[in-house]
Amino acid sequence: MPMMLVFRQILCILLYILVGYVAGKIHWIGPELRKDLTTLCANLILPFTILSSSRQTLDAQGFKNLGIAVAVILLVFGLTLAVSLLIHRLRRSGNAIRAASTGLVTFPNCTFLGLPLCQALFGDMGILYNVAALLVFNVLFFAVQYALFTGERFHLRLLLTPGMVSTLILIPMLLLQIHFPDPVQTVVGNIGSMITPLSLIIIGVMMSENRLVSLLTEKKAYMIVVIRNLVIPLLACLLLRIVPLESMEKLCVLIYIACPCATLTSLYAIKADKEPELCGRTVLMSTLFFAVTLPLIIAAGQRILNVT
Repeated sequence: MPMMLVFRQILCILLYILVGYVAGKIHWIGPELRKDLTTLCANLILPFTILSSSRQTLDAQGFKNLGIAVAVILLVFGLTLAVSLLIHRLRRSGNAIRAASTGLVTFPNCTFLGLPLCQALFGDMGILYNVAALLVFNVLFFAVQYALFTGERFHLRLLLTPGMVSTLILIPMLLLQIHFPDPVQTVVGNIGSMITPLSLIIIGVMMSENRLVSLLTEKKAYMIVVIRNLVIPLLACLLLRIVPLESMEKLCVLIYIACPCATLTSLYAIKADKEPELCGRTVLMSTLFFAVTLPLIIAAGQRILNVT
């Protein structure tokens, strides 16, 4: 993959974020509208984006590869979560810092940043492998991370998010090769394509609500960002080297793993009042540094995974 293409997509991402940042600073989009747009993006547009990939025709090998991607992402996220919990247990960390740090290092922003980027770089394959990332993300987040923040027991209904439901609809459609009629596919695809500008504008608005200089004073955030943006993706890259996938598929999975801290972690930290400032600042810092760390990860991935 030419690095100029990667830099071009990063520039596009930064410009979308800049639009959101300016809109937030001049009060065209305030916190309440930003929350409504986030809900719209997650509850309506994301399901359409996922279902738009039903136009693909997967053979047995395609489903096998999708299953391998799920297994790789589950292994990476699961080990990260387990190691983080073990470290905080040995350090006897408080519940708040344990929940916040574990969520920040484990869960990447696969939807609002990973999906637009991978869709631009890999087309339909990028959307398809988002299904793998979203499936693992939802299961682990609501089965483990949710309990860390709230102290509540896991309930199956927690998994019934719009993104998860659309994923569960997509899988049998791919298995049975069911496709939407052309007019319906056009509508599904057009609505789904809104995920790229809207999700990135939302991130820009979130940044406008904070003083960027204050992000650099959060000392705890630096270590988390290094782990989330660099260490975990590099270790995942070594794992992907022995995985039986094509090189471009490995790179696509790697980019989803390399995404910055998930905004969902910050939202639940605020709701549970467990290190909300640390989570908010770390998510934004991780997102800012992503423009620098992603090219490094892709360059390493191309070399290690033999991507041409």
